[in-house]
Amino acid sequence: MNIVYLDESGFAVDSPRTHGYTKKGRRCYARKDWHARGRLNAIGAIAGFVFLTVCLFDCYIDSDIFYAWLTGDLLPKVPPRSVIVMDNAAFHKRKDMTEAIESAGHIPEYLPPYSPDLNPIEHK
Repeated sequence: MNIVYLDESGFAVDSPRTHGYTKKGRRCYARKDWHARGRLNAIGAIAGFVFLTVCLFDCYIDSDIFYAWLTGDLLPKVPPRSVIVMDNAAFHKRKDMTEAIESAGHIPEYLPPYSPDLNPIEHK
């Protein structure tokens, strides 16, 4: 039986630089426009040491986007009779998500609350 771990993450595309160069003895300054320029979100899944899929989105990941990714991208790539491990995000437990996983012949499992360290994809 294979175990597949998945997670989603997001980051700003214009993250500020924390280091720079200047003449020795001088302080480095930079101007920063703190208005958000955009956000990139990613969803990925691993089985063992292999990434099954990683997808980038230029929008927030909600339950509809996650469902489309799950059914259209992940489930066709998952080895038969796998356990699919997710965190406790509310939309992971939506009935249609669970039904899609189970109807594809897999078992959905959820990590304990506030335990991202138990998900190996967090360490990739």
